[in-house]
Amino acid sequence: MTLEKWIVRPGEQRIIDLGIVRSLKVALAGGQINLVGHDEETARIEVHEVHGKDLKIEINGDRLDIDHPQVAWNSFLEVFRNFGPNSAKATISLLVPRAVALTFGTVTAGALVTGLTSDAKLSTVSGELQLDGITGNIDVHSVSGEVSIQNHTGRVDVQTVSGDITATGRIERFSADGITADTFLDIRGPVDKISSNTVSGALTARIDPGLGARYVANTVTGALRLDGNVITSTRGRGYNTTTIGSDDSFYVDIAANSVSGDISVLRRDRDDAGHTPSATSASAQATTPSSAHGGSGSDHPAEPFAPSAPASPVE
Repeated sequence: MTLEKWIVRPGEQRIIDLGIVRSLKVALAGGQINLVGHDEETARIEVHEVHGKDLKIEINGDRLDIDHPQVAWNSFLEVFRNFGPNSAKATISLLVPRAVALTFGTVTAGALVTGLTSDAKLSTVSGELQLDGITGNIDVHSVSGEVSIQNHTGRVDVQTVSGDITATGRIERFSADGITADTFLDIRGPVDKISSNTVSGALTARIDPGLGARYVANTVTGALRLDGNVITSTRGRGYNTTTIGSDDSFYVDIAANSVSGDISVLRRDRDDAGHTPSATSASAQATTPSSAHGGSGSDHPAEPFAPSAPASPVE
């Protein structure tokens, strides 16, 4: 099994082309990472900026790891306290196989992840996460960072404190737990279950017309708006109802709980039910790496920056 390592120091830029990559783990304190899936098994890394602390890139067989070697990543909150939001920053673009297994964590760094066809686990303290065009199951943990999931196919599970959640696409199952976070959903096609638990955050969901729904909703001071019915408050007693759909063999379970937040479920217009939204422009905003050359461990300075010394593997 081949092991190679590179250290990119503050003020340096680097491009590294790699061979087959099947697993990717990224841990960044601050900065920005743009990750794009492509149809090749190879990967390309473009390091545009590094500030504060060295950035380590390690490939061990088909497993790729990117992090700050000086940071212990056992607890993101501990990292935030010990190093602060400005002590370690990097701006990185990654081109990886669509089916790569992704584990991802940031403190304040923002992230755009697009074009993957695999499950992904992502964590952030306050960084904004933008996920676009992913097919697979997504698990997100956030403290205050906003979470935007667009054009998704698969399951979505989000745990947050105050970061708002937006999710669209053919989502098979959705669950969210938060305190003050608002949740906005636009789901197309059959969905098995929508679950939301929050203290003061609101839930607004739009689903297809003709889809049966079984509601179990509860809010103390908020209002319920379910399929055109308005219930000003359940005062903690809960509200159960069922809407019969055009296909009585399938319905969505909607379970929502909030202390003071409103809970609203709307129906899409029938003329719009079969329309699939185009990909968002978020992916176009990424600094997309050019196609990887497929070499194993080849690297060169990032253009258009002035050439720098080649990155030699670290013993």
